[in-house]
Amino acid sequence: MLRPAGSRRWLRIIGSSRHPPLMPLWVVLPGRIGLRLRAKKAFFLHTIEFFSIIVYLSVKAFTGRNGKVIERSGRILPPMTALPVFEAVGRRLSVAKAAEELHLTPGAVSRQVNNLETFLGIKLFERAHRRMAFTAAGEAYWAKIHAALGEVREATRTVSADADRGPLIIAAPRMFLQKYVMPTLGGLYARHPDMAVNFVASADNIVAPDGAIAISPKPKPGFIIDILADADLSPVCSPAYLKEAPPLRTPDDLEHHTLLRSAEYVRNWERWLGERAQRVFSVARCIDFESPGLELTGAAEGLGIAIVRLSLVREEIASGRLIALFTEETVHEHYTFMFAELKLRSARFRNFRTWLRDTVRVH
Repeated sequence: MLRPAGSRRWLRIIGSSRHPPLMPLWVVLPGRIGLRLRAKKAFFLHTIEFFSIIVYLSVKAFTGRNGKVIERSGRILPPMTALPVFEAVGRRLSVAKAAEELHLTPGAVSRQVNNLETFLGIKLFERAHRRMAFTAAGEAYWAKIHAALGEVREATRTVSADADRGPLIIAAPRMFLQKYVMPTLGGLYARHPDMAVNFVASADNIVAPDGAIAISPKPKPGFIIDILADADLSPVCSPAYLKEAPPLRTPDDLEHHTLLRSAEYVRNWERWLGERAQRVFSVARCIDFESPGLELTGAAEGLGIAIVRLSLVREEIASGRLIALFTEETVHEHYTFMFAELKLRSARFRNFRTWLRDTVRVH
């Protein structure tokens, strides 16, 4: 009775845990058939065995250990879907903020980061007390991935037919836009009629596709920071308020005064008092405004004391409408323009950068 040589061995191999089955092998033939038909069966099984081994070895060659994708050249590639997620988490140092930016759930973001850490065999972040920080290896890897993804984005924009038609998107604090940008924006369009810019107004140092005007941001690999103007932080009030109010000799005396706060800039008071006051205290009264800038109007009208970037109220101080308090206690910071170095390849972006620096310098 003719049996396919090695058929039982092959059936054992493809069903073992060491070699998972590569294709189903349910071959059912009638029991009593002629020798010729059994010979055909043997040939059929040997053919399947040969091609299955070829497929198996090919998969192993391209997959390698632990599911890592290996190119023919032997280079190992990480899971591609995890890289943009890792870049966003590293840029924001927050899973929640990265999830919001990427329109994913925090759980999905965490899983992608964990998958990448498992693949690399290293920790990319330290997580303690609900805070995230890079490990040394994680920061070095992030810098490379961030630059690589920037190259991909820039290449995509370069080859896109609409790359030069869409507007630049720039983030900036509202008060900066009101003081420096809005009065001179017409000059930009007169100089560059084809220029289009969308400004995203925000109090925070947020990230925008083409650049952000930010308050003394931390340097990041692959980014350029232009210093535009002083952004020293100090309390101000009107002469009339100062005349009628309780004595104001030290920052601790502010507990007896009315503080004016904008909803977007309330942290400016917290920061200034935290660095300058000698003790923690509760102020007599706070008046909160929803829109930024109204606290300055209230200060000029004698309602209380506001905190502001002094460069934004130079005219009011020069005219005597406002008085800067505790100038020796000023928090020294700067308005800066932060953008990816790759942006300098765009002539349109370079024109905007030149206009922005010239505009702020004049004012």
